[in-house]
Amino acid sequence: MESSLNAEDHGDWLSFGMPHGDGIVPVRISRAAMEEHFDAGQGPGSLKKAYELDADMIHARAADQLVAGVAYTADHPLVLGAEHF
Repeated sequence: MESSLNAEDHGDWLSFGMPHGDGIVPVRISRAAMEEHFDAGQGPGSLKKAYELDADMIHARAADQLVAGVAYTADHPLVLGAEHF
C-alpha cells in the first residue's frame, strides 16, 4: 500500500500522511489506539505493521475527524486517540 510508505513509528505514536482532496493530511495516532483497536504489539515497528494491515479503516476514521477549515500541518497534525475509534 503506497500510503504506508510514509508511516513512521515514533514509539508512543505513529505518524502518516493521508491523501485527502488534492493534498496530504498529516495524522498522528496514539500507541494506545493502535494497541486497543488494531492489535499493535510492543517493540520496534509494531505500530507500522498494524497500520499497514488496517490503513483503510484508520484512514476512514481519520477522514471522519477532519474539521473543515483547519490547516493540518506537520506541526499541527490531525491527532487520533483510542477515543476516536
